[in-house]
Amino acid sequence: MTALRSIRTYTLAAVLCAAALLAGCALRQAGPKPEAASEPRAVRPLGAILEERDRALQSLRGLARISYRAAGKRRAFNAAVLVRRPHRLRLEAFSLVGAALILTVDDDEVTGFLPSEARFYRARTSRQNLFRATELLLELEEMVSLMMGLPPVRSGAAWSADGSVLRRTRAGGGTDVLTFDAQIQAPVRWQRFGPSGKPWYVATFEDFADTSAGPFPLKITLETPPLRRSYEIRYDEPELNVTLPESHFVQELPEGVVRIPLPAPTG
Repeated sequence: MTALRSIRTYTLAAVLCAAALLAGCALRQAGPKPEAASEPRAVRPLGAILEERDRALQSLRGLARISYRAAGKRRAFNAAVLVRRPHRLRLEAFSLVGAALILTVDDDEVTGFLPSEARFYRARTSRQNLFRATELLLELEEMVSLMMGLPPVRSGAAWSADGSVLRRTRAGGGTDVLTFDAQIQAPVRWQRFGPSGKPWYVATFEDFADTSAGPFPLKITLETPPLRRSYEIRYDEPELNVTLPESHFVQELPEGVVRIPLPAPTG
């Protein structure tokens, strides 16, 4: 999910490099409890569910399998992911010998480090530079929310409800549409339509696990029809609402490393 081309083949064995960083992760796969399987859940307003999840999910630390498709090509890699809402993100993609890419993002800077090539990319945080680094054309807050298992929308916006669906008209035109699962009581699909009515983004949330912060999707997919790209994140027992220091989301230029501009996305 990055335009930095050196990432090629990744194996699960390399994930062991992050054991110290990710120690203590624990999550249980969601499933109906036998004694309560036949009991229907109380019906709550969808807006209230959205606001509750927005408050409940604030940070994440875990391992993930990330794959994407662009220009007819499919690529995948294993990574350690750190997320702290609303504006902090760190992704370490693994190779056979350790980290192949370290990407950090905060309010000010997008930074990418390729240790094997001694290359260091740094640019101010903007939608365009995030796209250069990740090939995701989203604002930083939206990207962080999506990786946190949340639809990238504002929970307090003026939504209209229709059955299991929430809709809202965006200020610049277009529409956000959220579809909820009544049993899980969480959004399972997000769609953003442009002013012309054509879809810009389609995200799905699946494989929910029970956590102390409520149901969390272990599988997140995103499609961007105008760009003909798709992305998938599969988390492996992420740890939620952990304390993540600011130092995790910044990088200093290592000695002897070349600093160059972020490359443009390909495909």
